[in-house]
Amino acid sequence: MTLEYLIHQAKHLTPVEAEIGAYILGNLDRIPAMSIADLAAGTSTSKSAVHRFCKKIDFDGFNDLKVAAARDLAEARSTAQIDVNYPFGETDGPQPIAQKLAKLYESAIQDTYRHIDFIQVQRVARVLNKASGIDIYTHAHNMNVAENFQDKMLTIGKHVNCPHGFYNQRATVLASTPDRAALLLSYSGRASFMQPILQVLARKKVPAILIGKAGSNLYPQYITYALSISSQENLRDRISQFSSHIAMQYMMDVLFSCIYNLDREKNIRYLQSSIDFMDDRDLEP
Repeated sequence: MTLEYLIHQAKHLTPVEAEIGAYILGNLDRIPAMSIADLAAGTSTSKSAVHRFCKKIDFDGFNDLKVAAARDLAEARSTAQIDVNYPFGETDGPQPIAQKLAKLYESAIQDTYRHIDFIQVQRVARVLNKASGIDIYTHAHNMNVAENFQDKMLTIGKHVNCPHGFYNQRATVLASTPDRAALLLSYSGRASFMQPILQVLARKKVPAILIGKAGSNLYPQYITYALSISSQENLRDRISQFSSHIAMQYMMDVLFSCIYNLDREKNIRYLQSSIDFMDDRDLEP
């Protein structure tokens, strides 16, 4: 997980600790060469305050934080050639376009992998596996990702609902019950459907799982679990959602795979027992 992710997801930071976190992110390139005294001076705090901050973001001490900063900088430099918003140029033909998109997809997946909280993912997988049904609230291009997840889950006998539009989403959430689970897909966390849906889910005690970029959990009072994906893409200045789409798809595939493995033998038997009915093509063995 990146330093940015760890700092954004840290809970119960004091105002002083939040200032330390903001300083680190704003001066990341300087951190590997700093001493703990340098950081304390730069943030007008103390060495003990820096040490407490490190503990709160799951490091044993400042040296571990410096190693993480150096790693993040090295990985950022390795992908600096990729413009996630404009990954190909005006004069590029099919081969360079294909090559640049391949690099972009690899970068988006690697960046999302670094953001994954694996303990949180396993908890979410258990919640979704146990739920009597899953409702996915999203819109626009993320609906394609939602329906792909819906299709995968149906292959193991699990029902997922992807309501389209204002009316269907609100009717669905009003009919929701505590034995269900809700997934909300929003890269920015600022989609207009989010707050009213979350308020009803909270009132009905339905677990709400947000998937969006790091720092997109704007309603922590309503969100049960938040999973982060790559946050490299500009919301408005871009050709299309190349990076965010592949990052969201990757995270949903990780979730499905974790759910599948919770009852792997059962799911294998279900697939084997249903394949002849679902695929009636006369294929040679």
